Amino acid sequence: MEYLPGIFALLVAVAGWFYMFYSRAAHHLATVEGERINRRRILLRRVGGLSMVALGACFYAGYYATDREHPTRAFAMLWLIVLVLMMVILFLGLIDLRLTRKLREEQRRKEGR
Repeated sequence: MEYLPGIFALLVAVAGWFYMFYSRAAHHLATVEGERINRRRILLRRVGGLSMVALGACFYAGYYATDREHPTRAFAMLWLIVLVLMMVILFLGLIDLRLTRKLREEQRRKEGR
């Protein structure tokens, strides 16, 4: 079971890489969303993807490159960075959710609901 954290870190980094470069969902919203807001959404998703790649790398380093038996300041700082990156990803997801909710409300107003 020693390999599971490495697999998890790799999956997180790969998901971030995909989210950064290959996810086209935000681009498809350009037809129904304002250009400025759409560019912001795309940028936020790319920053989120970069954060996921960094999270995967830091998680891997935190698990395999540090001594868990005798934690040092580097150990604490690395896991603090992991925690901060997780909060950044959560915050960016909440912003995206808010933008999606605003878009849905605008679409409902246009349809007359």
